Amino acid sequence: MVDFINEVEEELRKDEYNRLLRKYGPYLVGLILIVMAVATFLEWRDYSDDRLARATSAAYVDATSLAAEGDMDGALGQFIEISQKASPGYAGLSLMRAATIELERNNRGEAVRYFDQAARVLSSARHKQLAELKAAYILAGNGSYADVQARVSPLAEKDQPYEFLARELLGFSAMELEDFQNAREQFSYLENIPGVPLPIQQRAQTYLSLMNVANVENGSETALETAPAGQDAGLQGEAQAGQQGDVNNPISDLADELLGAVGTETTETTNSPDNNENDGDPSDE
Repeated sequence: MVDFINEVEEELRKDEYNRLLRKYGPYLVGLILIVMAVATFLEWRDYSDDRLARATSAAYVDATSLAAEGDMDGALGQFIEISQKASPGYAGLSLMRAATIELERNNRGEAVRYFDQAARVLSSARHKQLAELKAAYILAGNGSYADVQARVSPLAEKDQPYEFLARELLGFSAMELEDFQNAREQFSYLENIPGVPLPIQQRAQTYLSLMNVANVENGSETALETAPAGQDAGLQGEAQAGQQGDVNNPISDLADELLGAVGTETTETTNSPDNNENDGDPSDE
């Protein structure tokens, strides 16, 4: 009797299992298939992204080699092609390299255009602001100081990556526009705030000294003649003696320095396709 009861219970359990399987089995199988499909897709996507990143890195290095060999047309074309197909990081850096080539050809308008495009493409705030600052330096070299101030003001806010360079450029542009109060504010900030790199601090001190000399000698700061950035105290002696020679635009030296330094910085981050985001790999932006 007990065996009979156990058999009945076993049959009832089997019937219940079969009922549940018929009711929920298709959903369970579908869920398993979906999980497998998603896992397969993710693996395929990672493989494709890695292959594309390696191909883009190789193309970028090839374009850099063409530029080094003097084939500027070939390098420019390849950088533009990369910018149209690559991830935001490589696309932005390629546009920046294209801008550098145009700048070397003295095509300043095209250089600014490429830097502006790079700033719109890049997702890294640091690289984005770098492109914006480069464009501003070129415009300053062209004398477009009002445009420079509009572009650079957001970059000069506290704790921005290029705050001090941006403030220096704002001060210089303000001097050229004869807004001497603003120029003094920017240079005084750079002279006194902790953490300002020494070369920038010294240039700010030089500008403030020259403004003081011009104010004393002429009774008005509007008579100030701008001198090249980074000159020493001997320049102040010349200013005090009223010697006015042919002077270059100081912003050109700063622009050349920034463009050269940044070209090295951005190229180093792209030479290895195995870099990750923390190492500055632009393909991961």
